[in-house]
Amino acid sequence: MSTVMDHNIERHLPANPDAERSVLGAILLDPKAYDEASALGLTASDFLLDSHRRIYSRMIELAESSRPIDTITLIEELARHKDLQAIGDVPYVSSLLEGVPDRPSIKHYVKIVREKADLRKLILACNATVATSSEGSSSRECIAELSERLLQIQTGSDDAPAERVLKFSDAVYSEWELLADGSDSVIGLTTGVDSLDLVTTGIRPGETWAIGGRTGDGKTSLALQIAAANSRRDVPVGYFSIEMSKGELLQRLWSHEGRIPFGVIRNPRCASADIRSQVLRAMTTVGRWPLFVAEDGSLSLQKLVAKARLLIRQEKLGLLVVDYVQLISAIAPNERERITKISGQIRALAKDTGVPIVAVSQLNRPKDRNLNERPNKFSLRESGSLENDANTILLIYRPTDDFGRPTGDDEIVIAKQRNGPVGNEKVFFDSKTMTFFERTTA
Repeated sequence: MSTVMDHNIERHLPANPDAERSVLGAILLDPKAYDEASALGLTASDFLLDSHRRIYSRMIELAESSRPIDTITLIEELARHKDLQAIGDVPYVSSLLEGVPDRPSIKHYVKIVREKADLRKLILACNATVATSSEGSSSRECIAELSERLLQIQTGSDDAPAERVLKFSDAVYSEWELLADGSDSVIGLTTGVDSLDLVTTGIRPGETWAIGGRTGDGKTSLALQIAAANSRRDVPVGYFSIEMSKGELLQRLWSHEGRIPFGVIRNPRCASADIRSQVLRAMTTVGRWPLFVAEDGSLSLQKLVAKARLLIRQEKLGLLVVDYVQLISAIAPNERERITKISGQIRALAKDTGVPIVAVSQLNRPKDRNLNERPNKFSLRESGSLENDANTILLIYRPTDDFGRPTGDDEIVIAKQRNGPVGNEKVFFDSKTMTFFERTTA
């Protein structure tokens, strides 16, 4: 009989048949319980026993066709699909009501069923990776595949039902009131440029910001400036560098903090005793910051998410910077879908952890090769997903003269701001110290 076979399978994988029965019995006792189970993300595949999967599948069909869920309609539906004998016939359906309390806590039962389902998925994911490794796949491919499966399991476990606004109104108002009474000039984290802080109110928790720039325009410099400005304020910042080494990034920070020409730092043989003292002071200052740099020239999406979560948990990060998106590897059929996957995971990571993320991105070259063309949000390389996922998009615009020399009329274009105005902020990029300054004159 099917139920006997089911129990044989259950011995080998995590399951709680009693909790599965309780869920089904609770729905039969009170059909409204189905809505709660469905809102909690319960699916037929979450049940281990085949009989329970069939029963819940028929319950789904009854609910979706607006028919009542009770023993009579369920038995009829099972019979119509020729499932009745497979699940143990009419007596088994009737037995589901046995032992179910008058007011069952279906939420508790659903939680148990889903927890066991996730454990089974975890075991199956590991087994699939073992099988892949035995087929001759590389360790990197196996790790990427396993990480992808683990992310899917984790994402599916975080579903939550909607809440009535009254339930969270007080908490939201209290947070708003604290911000209203705060003494800081900027509400969120600083961008390192006062005029940008004024227009954007800063980088808020859980937001994703995109910084776009063409090669040599200073996109890494702006990202580093944001990281430095916040870590200087004792905000723990994580910086994932895919293009540059930790040493080069640190030297850029010394230049930025000490207002020391970067060219002198890059060529220390030209450094005077005074410059050496300035570098030493800058090194000491930067060394006190809670800034954590991860250097990885072959960073995969799975590794980025895993490392970021670990760093957020261990160091209580307040900000994460990723430099830059196009250099992250991810398994996808084409470039556009690869960037879409990366952008979606970055946004999900920020939303899930509450830690804002600044993602650096390359810009497409203008079609007419006019490098003085002011960029817009569609200039982001493979812009569809990045443009949609980001809360705020900052694009660097540095026009040049006929000889290719910067004119100094630099701007940071606020190409998108989900909760604020867009526009162009006048700045000046000091190429010696690789720092953006507010430009108050025309």
